[in-house]
Parts: sequence; structure tokens; C-alpha cells
Amino acid sequence: MPERVLVVDDEKDICKVLAKILELSGYEVTTAYSGTEALAAVKKQNPELVFLDFMMPDLTGLDVLRGIKSYSEDIYVVMVTGRGSEEVAASVMKAGAADYIIKPFAKDQILTVARDTIRIRAAEITARKLRDELAMFNRDLEKKVDERTRELVETQERLVHQQNLASLGEMSGGMAHEIRNPLNSISLFSQLMLDELDEGDPKKEYLERIIGDVERIEAIVKNLNLFSRRIKRDKVPLRLDVPLDSSIRMLYTQFEGRDIKLDVDVEDGLPEVLASNEEMEEVFSHLLINAMHAIGRGGRIEVSMRVLTEHPKAGEPPENPDNPRKYVEVSVKDDGMGISAENIGKVFIPFFTTKTDWEGTGLGLSVVHRVITDSRGVIDVDSEEGKGTTFVFRLPVLESGAGFV
Repeated sequence: MPERVLVVDDEKDICKVLAKILELSGYEVTTAYSGTEALAAVKKQNPELVFLDFMMPDLTGLDVLRGIKSYSEDIYVVMVTGRGSEEVAASVMKAGAADYIIKPFAKDQILTVARDTIRIRAAEITARKLRDELAMFNRDLEKKVDERTRELVETQERLVHQQNLASLGEMSGGMAHEIRNPLNSISLFSQLMLDELDEGDPKKEYLERIIGDVERIEAIVKNLNLFSRRIKRDKVPLRLDVPLDSSIRMLYTQFEGRDIKLDVDVEDGLPEVLASNEEMEEVFSHLLINAMHAIGRGGRIEVSMRVLTEHPKAGEPPENPDNPRKYVEVSVKDDGMGISAENIGKVFIPFFTTKTDWEGTGLGLSVVHRVITDSRGVIDVDSEEGKGTTFVFRLPVLESGAGFV
């Protein structure tokens, strides 16, 4: 399509001659005889190029030029003037004119200026679009780099954490083995001494405390063995409500004794995951005991279990759009004391505990984390001090014929 050109001059003869020259060269030309008409024609025709007279009766050429440039930077203006001074040239170029010509002008001069200005216009608009696209690309690239950097940092932190846990697991397994022998002797001799004492002997209380602490150490050793993976348990197709029911039955008396209300919401038709029933019983027991200790007396624990379909993140194609990955999501929520912002990042660290009443060993949540990650799941915690805590973990649904490699 021919480029649109607007010719503006209050001297009609000059305006018509200039328009004729441009029309004969293939341009689509519109004319205007005043500044007001020129601004109206610009909004109506949206020309690529305007030849604009510097001196007009209603508005000055500079006023019209500024009006045109405020309307669109893509309209290029060539100022036509009979005053060929450097001051005029400087003022029109400063105001945004692409070029200027001085009256009287030749036909070839007009056509050269028109051709060169339109060519420069096309090049500059293309360059501006490319700059805008490059700026947008750079912003997107910076955003993606930031996201990937954050993901790499998080992955590195997880790897370091896993390496630390693995090293600690090896050490813990050896410690558990060495502790069990003397622990067994302490327990046996304490029980023998207890049987030999008469009823009412004050030493019986001491021995009972020793035996109680031995049992507590035995629980720690058991968790150490699980934490170090010395107890190898086979993973089988499993509905997670089965180990949940077992854990609840085992802890039911404690819930009643503490006047704790337990709400369980399990979605119908729950699919199977690949996990160890014994390990998942330990997971639910640790999470429920942890919630019970956080609540104290009274309060509520809510357990929910549902199927979750994971959709890809925005901008990422799905791995299998016809069969998106599915998970069983489990949530254990309590309305207890909550976890401080300072401590929430430490809850899965072995031996970390804020309990001071000998109720915890500091290994329960570490064991939970180990079991879930070994089952190719993920676990997270959300808590606010004074407003309760929610542990959420997800395990992949067992697909037909699938298993661990």
C-alpha cells in the first residue's frame, strides 16, 4: 500500500503543487490549510509523513508539530519554511521534526526528502520494536534466570541436607548397634533388682525411673535404626487409610485421656501408593503424637486424605497431557501452639526439639521426612506461632504395573 502523506500549508497553491508532486510519485496525499485542520487530519488519516508549513495563521508550525508528536511518535514531520536560519532549524529539530526544507524547493528535493524520511522512519520503527522485544526478552530471561537460580540454590540446599542426613544416618546406625548391648544389660539388672526389693522400699522408685529412661532410650535407638535405614522394609501397593487407622487405634486412649477431638476425612475410592505399611504407621504415629504434644489438653486434630492431580506450571508443557501425574495428599493439622518462624526450618533436622518435658526424642519428624522421601514423596510444614501447625505430604499414586526401579 502507498505511504500516506499529509501536506499542510495555508498557501493553497503551494499546498496543491506539493501534493501533486507527491501523488505523481505514488504517495496517497491529503491536504490541510491550517493547523487545526492538520491536527484533525492526523487523527483521521494517521499518515506516515507530514510536510508542515512553519508559518500559519491559527497555530504555529511548532505548535502543530508538538501536537502531532504527542499523538504519535510514529508520524514523521518535515518542516517547510521560508526562513532559512539556523535558529529555526534548531527549534524544529529540537521539537521533533525529522527534517526541514527551505522555500523555494525543487521537485527532486521534495521527493528525495520524502523517500529518505520514510525509509529512516521504517528503519527506526523496526529498531524500536526490536529494542522493545529485546527488552522484554531480557526481562523474561532475567526472571527465568532468577527462578532457575532459586531452584538451583534450593536443590543444592536439599542435596547438602540429604548428604548430612546420610552421614548422620551411617553414624546413628553404628551408635544404635553399640548402645543396644549395654542398654539391655542395664534393663535386665534393673528388673532383677526391682524384683528383689520389698514393697515400699524407696529404692524401687529409683529403679522404676531407670527402667522408664531405658525404655525411652530404646525408642530413640529404634528411631536411629529406622533413620539410618538399617531396618529394610518392603514397599507394597498400599492404601494410606490402612496405616492411618492402625495408628489412630494405637493412640486412641491417649487422645481420650487428653480430651483431644480427632476429625478424619478420607476421600472415597482412595488409590494405592507404593510404600511400607509399617513405615507409614510410624509416619502417622509421629505426626499425630507431635500434634498431640503441641495441643496439650483439649483442642482438635484434623486429618484429611485426598487425590491430587498435579498440573504443569504456567508456561511449562505437561509431561503427559492425557494422563497428568496424580498423588495422594495427606494433611495433619492441629490447633496447638504452632512453630516460631525461627524454628520452622529446623523441624526435620535430627535431634532438634523444643520439648522440655521428655516427651520427644527429636527424631520423630526426621524419621517422617526420611520415610516420605524414600517413598518418592514430598513433605512440607506450614505453621504460625499461636495458631497451629499443618504437615502436608504427597506420595505418587501407584500406576498400573508401575513400581520402583
